[in-house]
Amino acid sequence: MNPRNDNMLQKIVLAVVGLNLLLASPTWATPKIGDKAPAVKIAKWMASPPPALPGAKEAEKHVYLVEFWATWCGPCLRSIPHLGDLHKKFGKDGLIVLGISNEEADIVNDFYTKKLPARKLEMPYYVGCDDENATSEAWMDEIDGIPYAFLVDRAGVVVWSGNPLGETDELDHAIEQTLAGKYDIDTAKKAAATKEKYQELINQLQAAYQSQDKDEVFKTLDALILLKPKDAQPYLIRREMLRQFDMADQIPEWEKKTEAAMQDSAPGLLDLLEIELNKPLSERNAGLLYRSATRAVDLTKSRDVDALIMLASVQCQLGMLDAAIATQKQALDLAVGEERETAEKTLKFLEEARGLSAKAGK
Repeated sequence: MNPRNDNMLQKIVLAVVGLNLLLASPTWATPKIGDKAPAVKIAKWMASPPPALPGAKEAEKHVYLVEFWATWCGPCLRSIPHLGDLHKKFGKDGLIVLGISNEEADIVNDFYTKKLPARKLEMPYYVGCDDENATSEAWMDEIDGIPYAFLVDRAGVVVWSGNPLGETDELDHAIEQTLAGKYDIDTAKKAAATKEKYQELINQLQAAYQSQDKDEVFKTLDALILLKPKDAQPYLIRREMLRQFDMADQIPEWEKKTEAAMQDSAPGLLDLLEIELNKPLSERNAGLLYRSATRAVDLTKSRDVDALIMLASVQCQLGMLDAAIATQKQALDLAVGEERETAEKTLKFLEEARGLSAKAGK
């Protein structure tokens, strides 16, 4: 077996989860599932205020998705299209989406009025600035990352909380069930317990790896996959463990299972692509790269910058320069800030590569 140091599993987890770990890392702070929702205090709304806020008069007519974000937070910006879709789809049924930033009002207003249109995105839901951090302290005191969101039912009770970008399927289901009056607290608490159990298993996995207990490593990974079958993290860690524990002959079959399991998860597919692209060229699977990249773009309706950039990279590597340039232009239309600068440089490279290819072919 190829020996590794004690920090290797953590490095693998970071490489595999990357985005998910950066987005939000809850420590089960208040408000917990089943708690009454705290007050929402807003210093300034970017447009009109919502018809009611949690705990206020007529709040019982609405279900609330309270999301915390910031203009500088890349994952937050990538969550905007889906939040907008939720507002449009469920607003008529009583859903109110609140996007709350604790930044200064002029910063948020500049983003809302200038940078957002430049990115060809919209925030059709209610966007506000926290009032002297009162809302953030009440809701987010022990939560480490953003974006992070809470779903509040018509009784003013928190029934779901989590990462609105990395847990979209779970969030969508919770919203539909809550609006229909079918998402009960017991179900919500079980879901929260699942998240807690998942983290416990991750801790067990690290301990098993550090002690080089192969049987326990694979037993724990199987438990993680059983608990969350659409989460890419344990699948990709298991692939690395097959390699490290001299079981590489099982990797091709496992990769097929991983690709199949991630078919409806854009974040999972992007994690899978990240790992695949880090392999030596001789070990990459061209078919998997193309299928996964195009599927991720389809799932995100061509509105996710990361998915588009990934597809452009795959297309470039597969020699599809014209397609890569077209895809990169789509990404550039959505990008903003440093992300836009990088997208512009990448587009320039692709266009230069196409020119060189044309000359070489003459």
